[in-house]
Amino acid sequence: MAGLSLATAASLLVGLAPPAAADHHAPTAHDVAAGKAAVRHREHQVARAADLLAAAQRRMDRLANSAEVAVEAYDEARVKQTAAAQAVSAAELVLRAASRRVTDARAQVGRFAAAAYMSGGMSTVDAMLTADGPESLLYRVGTLEVISKAQRDAGQELEAAQVYQLSVERQAKAVLAKAQQAQQVAASARTKAQHAVAEQAALVRSVRDRRHQLTLLLTRARRHASALERERLAALAAARAAAAARAARAAAAAAAAAAQQSVGPLDTTGAVGDVPGTISPATGQQAVNYAESQIGKPYVWAAAGPDSYDCSGLVMWAYNNVGVHLDHWTGYQWVEGARVALSSLRAGDLVFFATNTSDPNTIHHVGMYIGSGEMVEAPHTGADVRISSIWRPDLIGAVRPYQR
Repeated sequence: MAGLSLATAASLLVGLAPPAAADHHAPTAHDVAAGKAAVRHREHQVARAADLLAAAQRRMDRLANSAEVAVEAYDEARVKQTAAAQAVSAAELVLRAASRRVTDARAQVGRFAAAAYMSGGMSTVDAMLTADGPESLLYRVGTLEVISKAQRDAGQELEAAQVYQLSVERQAKAVLAKAQQAQQVAASARTKAQHAVAEQAALVRSVRDRRHQLTLLLTRARRHASALERERLAALAAARAAAAARAARAAAAAAAAAAQQSVGPLDTTGAVGDVPGTISPATGQQAVNYAESQIGKPYVWAAAGPDSYDCSGLVMWAYNNVGVHLDHWTGYQWVEGARVALSSLRAGDLVFFATNTSDPNTIHHVGMYIGSGEMVEAPHTGADVRISSIWRPDLIGAVRPYQR
C-alpha cells in the first residue's frame, strides 16, 4: 500500500469524489465508513513517508559526519605534503652544500696527486743522499708526513660527504613520496564521502516531496470524508428536526385544547426571535464563516488558533474576527449572551453541553450553530474541527452573544 503510485492514488481519490450536484441522495453509513477508511489509509501512507524521511535524514547526517572526517583527513594530508615539500627544499640546500664539499674534496685529492706526479715522488733514501745534510733531511721528511696526512684527510672528507649526500637525498625522497600518497588516499576518501552525501541528499528531497504529495492527498481525503459525514448528519438532523417539529405541533395543539391558550416556545427558558443587545443575523453568519474556514485543523487543549483549537477557543477566535469579544472559557461564554430557545436558533448562536443538563455549572463543551440542526465544533483530543449535529443527550441550552 505504501508503494502506491501517485497516479494510482489520484485515481483512487477521483473514485472517492463527492457525488454530483444532480445526485440528491444522502450518503449512506457505508459511504461515510469508506471515506473514513480512505483517510486512515492516507494517514498510514503519510506516517510511513515520515518514517522513511526520518531514516533518510539520519543516514545523511551520518554520511555528513563521515564526509567531515574525510575532508579533515584530506586537509591534514595537504598540510603534511606542504611540510614535506618544505623539507625537500631544505634537503636540496643540504645536498648542494654536500655536493660542494664533495667537489672541494675531489679537487684537493687531485691537487695532491698532481703534485706527486710532477715531483716524480720522493723516497726516504733520496732524502738521505741529498747534499744539504741532516737538517735538510729532517725538514723534508716532516714535510712529506704533513702532505701524506693532509692527503688522507681529504680522502676521508670526500668519502663522508658522498655518504651524507646519499642519505639526505634518500630521506627527502621518502618523506615526499609518503606525503603525496597520503594526500591521494585522503582526496579519494573525500570525493567518495561527498558523492555519498550528495546522493543521500537527493533521496531526502525525493522522500520529502513524496510526503508532501501524500499530505495533500490526505487533506483531500479528510475534506471529502468530512463532507460525507456532514451531509449524512444533516440528513439525519433534518429528519429528527422534522419529527421534533411534528411532535411539538401535536403537543401544542393538545395543550391549546386543554388550556385554551397558546403555548410558549419549545425551550421556555430562553427568548424567542430577536433579543435586544445581541448580535445581528449578519454578524452571526460571519462568525460561522470564520469557524467553518478552520474545518480540518486539529483539536489541542487550551489552543485558540490559528493552527489548532479547543471548543471555546474556536468560538472565541471566530467572534474576535467579527469584532465581538468572548472569553476563552465555556463558563464565561454561557453568560456572555442572552439565552435563546432551541426553537429560535439561528446561525452564530452558541450551543452548550453539560454532564448534568439541569446544572449549568457542569457545562463542558460549546459549539457554534450553523443551521439545520448542525454546529461547527472543535470536538476533543484526536479529532479535527468539524460539522456535527447538536442533537445530543447532553445539550443544555443556547446563548446568542451580546454585541460588544
